[in-house]
Amino acid sequence: MIIQKNIFSKMNAIIFVFLILIILLYGLSNQASVRVVEGLLQKEKSNQLEFFRKQLDSIALSLAMNAITLTRDTTILGMERTMQTGEQPLLNQIESTVQEKLTLQSSANTWYNDITLYFPSVQRTLSTTLRQAPYNEQQLNAEVRNAGWSYRSDPDRPDMSSFVYYAGGPINENGALKESGVIVEIALYEQNITSLMDQLKTGSKGDPFMVDRQNHISYNRTSDKQTTDAVVHALFQNKLEDKGNVVTEIGSQTYSISYVYSQALGYYIVDYTPLEQILSPLTKIRNFFYGFIALLLVLGVMASYLLYKHVQKPLHALTGVLKRFQHGDFSVRLNKWFHNEFDFVVVRFNDMAGQIQHLIENVYEEKNRSRLATLKQLQAQINPHFLYNSLNFIISSANLGRNEPVIAMAYNLSDYYRYITRLDDDNSCLRDELKLVTNYLEIHQLRLQRIRYDIHVPEEMMNLRMPRLLIQPIVENAIVHGLEMKVGKGTLVITGEASGEYRRITIEDDGVGLSADRLRLLTEQLNRPMEETKGYGLWNVQQRLQYWFGEDAGLELKASSGLTGLSVTLYWRKDADYDAVASR
Repeated sequence: MIIQKNIFSKMNAIIFVFLILIILLYGLSNQASVRVVEGLLQKEKSNQLEFFRKQLDSIALSLAMNAITLTRDTTILGMERTMQTGEQPLLNQIESTVQEKLTLQSSANTWYNDITLYFPSVQRTLSTTLRQAPYNEQQLNAEVRNAGWSYRSDPDRPDMSSFVYYAGGPINENGALKESGVIVEIALYEQNITSLMDQLKTGSKGDPFMVDRQNHISYNRTSDKQTTDAVVHALFQNKLEDKGNVVTEIGSQTYSISYVYSQALGYYIVDYTPLEQILSPLTKIRNFFYGFIALLLVLGVMASYLLYKHVQKPLHALTGVLKRFQHGDFSVRLNKWFHNEFDFVVVRFNDMAGQIQHLIENVYEEKNRSRLATLKQLQAQINPHFLYNSLNFIISSANLGRNEPVIAMAYNLSDYYRYITRLDDDNSCLRDELKLVTNYLEIHQLRLQRIRYDIHVPEEMMNLRMPRLLIQPIVENAIVHGLEMKVGKGTLVITGEASGEYRRITIEDDGVGLSADRLRLLTEQLNRPMEETKGYGLWNVQQRLQYWFGEDAGLELKASSGLTGLSVTLYWRKDADYDAVASR
């Protein structure tokens, strides 16, 4: 029974502790994943709402400036004076001119809007809308006093509700409009903002809306109004900053709410997302994991029972037989069931065979791991290190208000790092490699403003399979060591050739170039051992070419014939193409 206690109890204790550790580690990992997903969701929503706000404020500011400009328009002011004098023929002519000007001014903006002119001196109106409202001095007095944009609902036609802005309108000491000058009303229809919110909602799990501090809500066309109203109530429970993120429970669900304040319209732009929809994959994986652990626990109990029945008891019996044999009982014999099922020699042999197999598998796996680590190391060595410069460019351009370079840099940087950090496949095609190079060159072109490039590769070569990140290191060397060191503008040309027995891709630049001695030294270094050229990008490309396409592949370095700098050619035999090797 001593053996039973030592083996059986210890093994069960180890299994139990192992399962507990796995559960704890997974719980921590799941919580960290949830926090990361929530953070990314909030950041993405904040960026989308900030972009939405900028669009909205830009349109509102533009329309407000148009209104102010119209109050100073000489034609409009002349029309007001003509109304006072009563010269009808001249008034008709000026009115037609002003009406045409208002129509052009209104249609010049991409958002649907109307412009209305109020003439307090003669109590008349002129508008681009088909529904000419009568002059209402009392209502106009009240609305002009409200500085900035205000909301005006239309009960008869809700689709014509609008945000209005008034410019002009001097007020006398009694609080009434002076009988001179002109008041300009710009009506920005709510349907424009509704359409913009519909675009924001497309492709996302959120439900955006706008709300002011008086709890007036502008919905999108497919909004869940009941949930939106509950979100507004929860949002205004606390003091709101200009922008922020809130996670709160509404009913039985938890929502992530992001908001940003529009100073122009005086509204909060809000988007909320049920966290359950975002976290449902993690929840499913978590439930599957806990179910799997429960299954493992049941299987562990069954395995423990089988271990006791089929291993522990025979081992105890075998130990007793061996002790009797040791004490001189040479007539003792093993039972038939024991000889067939648990022979000591067979067990020892199985242990030895198992250990040998284990060692062989370890050696094989270690060889694969070493090869994979080498490939990953080569890839890591050729990854570019210009992220900080690109981010500094984005920051500087953003500070200067240059949005288009920021967007272009961000798109190219995103595509570039998405490609080079994809480790699930070590090979690619020439089309994807050239797309990466284009992103890389566009980044440098935006940052340096003096690099021009041309890519001339036949379409028949675009689908050739090759290792990833093979061309980019050559282009990087050409820029860093050739074009950046040159005064003035620089040119880089990439050409492809599929004629003859070889495939060739040539990268040429008109940079500072290399001396004959330096060029000869670089060519010699390509064939030296790894220790002597550690971190050398051209050496990495040379080794990967030969590893992929054979010993007949490699790099050729020479002075550029068409330009003034360096020419680097990647070459390999046609019969070494990936498709050719795979079809053999």
